[in-house]
Amino acid sequence: MDWSDIPFVLAVCETGSLSGAARQLGVNHSTVFRRIEGMEEKLGVALFERLSHGYVMTAAGEHFFRHGLVLKDGVTRIQRELIGQDLRLEGVLTVTTTDSLLHRLTSVFLAFQQAYPDVELRLLSDTRPLDLMKRDADIALRPTRHPPEHWIGRNLLPVAYTTYAHSDYVKASRNLAPEQLRWVRLDDSLNQSPMSQITAQRKAEGAPITITSSVMGMFDLVRGGLGIAVLPCYMGENSPELIRLDEPEAEFNTDLWILAHPDIRRSARVHAFFEFATKKIRDGGSDFFKTNGGSDGEG
Repeated sequence: MDWSDIPFVLAVCETGSLSGAARQLGVNHSTVFRRIEGMEEKLGVALFERLSHGYVMTAAGEHFFRHGLVLKDGVTRIQRELIGQDLRLEGVLTVTTTDSLLHRLTSVFLAFQQAYPDVELRLLSDTRPLDLMKRDADIALRPTRHPPEHWIGRNLLPVAYTTYAHSDYVKASRNLAPEQLRWVRLDDSLNQSPMSQITAQRKAEGAPITITSSVMGMFDLVRGGLGIAVLPCYMGENSPELIRLDEPEAEFNTDLWILAHPDIRRSARVHAFFEFATKKIRDGGSDFFKTNGGSDGEG
């Protein structure tokens, strides 16, 4: 059995189709087909039933999938542990953060890259949960209330949220009833984010809404004068054209964490970024993450 065939079988098990496996692996449909056919021929068993709606695992396929995942996890563990022993201050360092933090902390990333020019810094701005266990990224820099216990991390600063609107919108809407005020909110049907929770609490029933999939999208729309939005204070307080409409409530606060898997925390690149970013963010906290000092509705 060829070790290089195993990922092809696992990909078909996970996606249920040759096309899905091809997309996951970044190869041609025909390549997946040949690898699966070759593996079944070598093993002398059928791993899949070919049905009109896709590939379904046989009992042998389920057995292969179960034990193949163990092999995959073992390879990933070896990779993490070896990378954790890398003492060179060079090579790729992948950091995942949110679009709004990337916007606010640009100076931190810029300064790190200038201080360590041999490190190839890759910044992933995404709201989906990336898996540090599977090496989607080396470091996560994100606001959260409950960081995973098995990750190594530091709580850098509190992050507060409240409502903001452009000064022109505030003036233009002074005579409008609460249910006539437009709100800009995240596409978050479960109201899991603090911003969605505050919006649900403060928006009048029946008030018109505009929905966007990112915090930066909300920020741009509010700065354009579209309506009211709940934003992180580190964005609202650093935008002079925005007016703070309410005071932040501590119950909605989160914390900014810097996190890494313990196996790679010993990597020179990871250690350098941890120390550098921690100092920069904590030292500049009053500027990066201030919760007051901007304009408010009374001003």
